[in-house]
Amino acid sequence: MGITVKRRGGFGGGPPRFNPEAVAREIKKFAPGAIIERVGRGVDINGQPFAPYSRRYRNFLKRGGEDQKIDLRLSGGLMNSVKARDAILRPDSVEVTIAPDTGTSPVWRPVTTGSEIRRGNAARGRGLFGVVGGYSGPLRRGDEKRLAQRLAKTGTMQRTGKQSPPHNVVGYWLHYGTPTMRARPWMGLDPKQRAYLFQMIARVMWR
Repeated sequence: MGITVKRRGGFGGGPPRFNPEAVAREIKKFAPGAIIERVGRGVDINGQPFAPYSRRYRNFLKRGGEDQKIDLRLSGGLMNSVKARDAILRPDSVEVTIAPDTGTSPVWRPVTTGSEIRRGNAARGRGLFGVVGGYSGPLRRGDEKRLAQRLAKTGTMQRTGKQSPPHNVVGYWLHYGTPTMRARPWMGLDPKQRAYLFQMIARVMWR
């Protein structure tokens, strides 16, 4: 998202001097945190609740024991990467870009059986030792059914060994939607946030 502020008007007694550095500082200080906070409440840039997740994705979260709240988070990598990326200062305007980075996050999937825990532990060099849903101890083959039943209630997530697409690409897909996913516009400020930011800017924009 880009935020642009242009100089408008003036005061009597001589022309004012626009203060682009101070304006950019206010935008950088406020916008990233405001975006993350609003997304955490499940609200889009229009001040409306995000479109609901599909039944398939809700079931995915449920199987993994994850909160089904629509906050666009799973690993947290996307939201944690939202920062002020660039600022262009001109004599009469400021343009600040707030965006996710180009990093990636681990891809997760729900663990559904005790045998998956056994394989995962062995791959991590932990032998047949598991900590799942409160159970801790040597994981024997006879424990698989009990753990599978517990997992069905408590859920847990396991890394697949794959990485997500770049955060900025995922953010674009979430914002505009895809043929299989509804748009959830999140890259920006809602009307109340914009009004508050402009109040802050008005206090510092003139030297």
